[in-house]
Amino acid sequence: MNGTLVFTVLLSSVCFAQSVADLQQLATPQQLELSADGSKLWYKLGPDWWRIDTAANSRPERDSQHESLELSKSAQASSSSQGSNAATSPDGKWIAYLEAIHPYGAQLLFRVRADHHDTAKPQPLSEMPIFAFQWASNSQALWVIAADGADEPVGRITLDGRFERLTQGAGMRRIGGLVAAKDMLAWVQSDGAHYGTIWVRDLSGNFRMLVNPNPQTVQWSHYWTQEVVHWKNAHGEELQGILAKPIGRHRLPMIVDPYSSWRNRFLNIPVLGNYEFVRSGFAVFFPDHRAPHTFPEMAFGTAYLGASKNRDPVDVLTDDVMTGVAELVRRGIADSKELFLYSSSNGASAIDQLLTQTQRFRAAVSHAGVADWLGYYEKRHLLGDETIPGFLGGRKPDDSPELYRRISPIYHVDKIVTPLLLIVGKTDTRYADTIEFYRKLRRLRKPVRLIIYPNEGHEISSTSLADHHVRDAIEFFRTQRRSRSE
Repeated sequence: MNGTLVFTVLLSSVCFAQSVADLQQLATPQQLELSADGSKLWYKLGPDWWRIDTAANSRPERDSQHESLELSKSAQASSSSQGSNAATSPDGKWIAYLEAIHPYGAQLLFRVRADHHDTAKPQPLSEMPIFAFQWASNSQALWVIAADGADEPVGRITLDGRFERLTQGAGMRRIGGLVAAKDMLAWVQSDGAHYGTIWVRDLSGNFRMLVNPNPQTVQWSHYWTQEVVHWKNAHGEELQGILAKPIGRHRLPMIVDPYSSWRNRFLNIPVLGNYEFVRSGFAVFFPDHRAPHTFPEMAFGTAYLGASKNRDPVDVLTDDVMTGVAELVRRGIADSKELFLYSSSNGASAIDQLLTQTQRFRAAVSHAGVADWLGYYEKRHLLGDETIPGFLGGRKPDDSPELYRRISPIYHVDKIVTPLLLIVGKTDTRYADTIEFYRKLRRLRKPVRLIIYPNEGHEISSTSLADHHVRDAIEFFRTQRRSRSE
């Protein structure tokens, strides 16, 4: 194919302070367990179990003899028919569980009487999405990890549904779950300076970091700032996103990653916006928009979704993203003439849609997106996959053909003028979609290039290829900046 590159490496002139390999080698605990009295904590890091006292200034030790409690916990949880992770209160009166009210909805926290004397249909304690919970020792509340925009706060929900936030500062806290013993709490946290740290709330109500398996990230983070951004769209609805940028810099070239469903986490995923771009002088913005293909209700709940579910999906995406960009331009952070797009999968699908609606971006890198939702539905439907109608409120091509064409950039290639680098793995189920999108763009002489990774699927499997992927994107953006300045 004319204009196609098969795993072409574009060399960058920048010497990276931390490579993609450094970012990918960061380790995070995947499983936590507390002793019955809360005095000891075990965690699994890679293949190994470690043990640490929960007292201040303790040091972890490898524990090769530890036997996980996970099997017994699973058996206990499966003994109840209610939702997932059902748990009985310490006083034996209540059963709490997580359940989504409908497919693709957020997990909500329910509680019912343990004696099964309830006759009314169970109602959630709160509309706030919940990722994990544990009963408080007095049975009058539950400790939870919740979702609140770009934050996953640890807090307490009382039996009448009142939520009290306990953690300070936005972060991602669901990985590793939430464990408790006599109101000693522990969880795994990532934020703009830490990755995979274990935090505890002790019996005095004090919070502290107990384990930091990646202390180097604190030193790295001295070179950037990261914050939660708030803005309002054209409908007056408040939205959130994450911004990372080089410290002390303003009017920066800015990369927008419209993957959405983003928390204030450590940015070490190569195919999404990451600190390599920040090191290269870019601000990176992650707007938590509400385009339906990103399942916003599942990620953020009904309150954040708001009335967007009743509006045109492409208009929702464009309004949510571009008003966020305008806010960062207004604040003097982003240069309005130096805007770029970069993402993968759902984020790449959003990029392809955005390019049919705006010419504000100088260049875009789209990896493994969907450009033809109609064709993609027809293929997935044959396999019994009804995900696409699921995020479109049950609407199918038979009853809503124009909706499927509306959200499919392949039917609107004539509107695309932004230089675009398409990337796809040869064994990705989206390969044929990307190739057809590329061909239609070439047919209309649009500024598009294509890179095919011969032995890759939907994800990138090797660190070296991930490194080249990021460098190719940076060089592509620099080339487009130079071409417009000449």
